[in-house]
Amino acid sequence: MQLLNDICNETGLTIDDARIVLMDVRPDWETTDSVTDGEASLIRQTTTAALHQASETYDSTEIQPVADMPIEKQEQMIDNASQVLGHQMILSVQRRIEMLNAVDQLVNQVVLNNREVSQQQLAASIAQQDNATKAELMRTIDTLSCLVNTPVEVAQVPDDSDFQNAIATVQKKMQR
Repeated sequence: MQLLNDICNETGLTIDDARIVLMDVRPDWETTDSVTDGEASLIRQTTTAALHQASETYDSTEIQPVADMPIEKQEQMIDNASQVLGHQMILSVQRRIEMLNAVDQLVNQVVLNNREVSQQQLAASIAQQDNATKAELMRTIDTLSCLVNTPVEVAQVPDDSDFQNAIATVQKKMQR
């Protein structure tokens, strides 16, 4: 006897699915926690055959008969297993699709993140160019404002005292 839970862990079936495989073979199929060696062998074989058939890496899906069980019961178990495993394969395909969707979502997130980073880099580059342009314009404005604010030197119109001082200076030089 083998524990049904061990077989389920080995094959990937749920307890309920493994019990359904035993449905028309054992009267206690709904509550059993153990299986005979022959039942365990058939469950393993049908699961392996179904998985190999689904992955297309296995040429033969032939299941070997078990010696300690009537052929009718074996055929019934295989039939039950194929129905359960068909459901399992659908679930497996759904899980694969979910995983692919998750990968696609991750790829999309990476693309969006890369796009956001690129936009941030572009915005930083544009801001840097704007700052350089602003600095250049400020230098130009400063240069122009210096020209506008520069007082023009106008010759001072001499007044009478300037003339008198100039004459006095010349007279002093002559007296020497």
